[in-house]
Amino acid sequence: MASNVTNPAPQRAQGAGTGHRRAPMALAFVGGAAIASAVFYFAARPQLLPAKTQAQSVASIVPEPSGNSQLKSFHDLLELTPQQLASADIALMNLLCAKGIPGAESLDIPAALKRLDEWAAKVKVETERHLYRVTDPKFADHYNHSEARLRAEFIVQTLQEDCGVHYNMERVRNVDFSNPKDMFILGMIDDANGGTCASMPVLYVAIGRRLGYPMKLALAKQHVYCRWEGTTEKLNIEGAANGGIDFPPDDYYGTWPEPISDEEMATGEFLRGLTPSEELSMFMLNRGCCHHAREEFAAAVACFAESHRLMPNAIGPKVAVSTAMERKPMPGQQTQVTRNSRKGNKS
Repeated sequence: MASNVTNPAPQRAQGAGTGHRRAPMALAFVGGAAIASAVFYFAARPQLLPAKTQAQSVASIVPEPSGNSQLKSFHDLLELTPQQLASADIALMNLLCAKGIPGAESLDIPAALKRLDEWAAKVKVETERHLYRVTDPKFADHYNHSEARLRAEFIVQTLQEDCGVHYNMERVRNVDFSNPKDMFILGMIDDANGGTCASMPVLYVAIGRRLGYPMKLALAKQHVYCRWEGTTEKLNIEGAANGGIDFPPDDYYGTWPEPISDEEMATGEFLRGLTPSEELSMFMLNRGCCHHAREEFAAAVACFAESHRLMPNAIGPKVAVSTAMERKPMPGQQTQVTRNSRKGNKS
């Protein structure tokens, strides 16, 4: 693996909480809940903000995208054009794809989005008052003299230390794809469940975009991570662990957590920022996995088919569709709910 332990992060200013260490990234992933498409691979194979913008409020930086208030379900998302999806809030997209799945009954989407706005404001305050560290000789080396690195690190640090966001360590080796709180960001918003690498990167990107950062999701084989894709600086951001962040190079993800073959790289799905349509594909794949794990095969097939439509060259959705159509168990996992706990009969 690439470097597992890096230099400890400096402490924040007094009153801002304690500093954290960059933890070994492998800790949270070994056998754990990676992106839902991960299970199917075994069956197949900065533009930095100008000073004026930085000084604006979170609300003025990220006005509500046009039409977002009219989006009430994942069906509404599937009717949008790629151009319309580009203006949709990634957090709203993710939560709408979780809505209605057993285990998500307590989901209050307006309240969740309001909480994310509050967290983004907190991250903004902490970031701006520590921005001097990029050029301060005492701290600059830690951030590699990069404003993008500092901004990314303060997303992870503030959310984990001040907002209670954490990796669900019970999911490192005990994956439960039937639980939407593991697969979507609702498990981290005012909820003790915690996140996984299927959900934590989505949360980081949602906060980053609220602050105007050029952040995207990206896929490795069996893993999701974040990318900073500015015009002058591009970074991979690894923060799906407890108490750490790292910035691995592309070749790290080319071999971890599973090697990507030349044939798989040729699909174009790996090691790059996803488009909004591809992000929706990922969320529909996750929704389908929740249904599949509960043996709700018809619903799973419908979700996987939409995921494939949105990302036709990707391997995971193709394999998922055929697996669900044949009513086979998800590779690597037995159904984790009993017949009595299912909603309705198998379909």
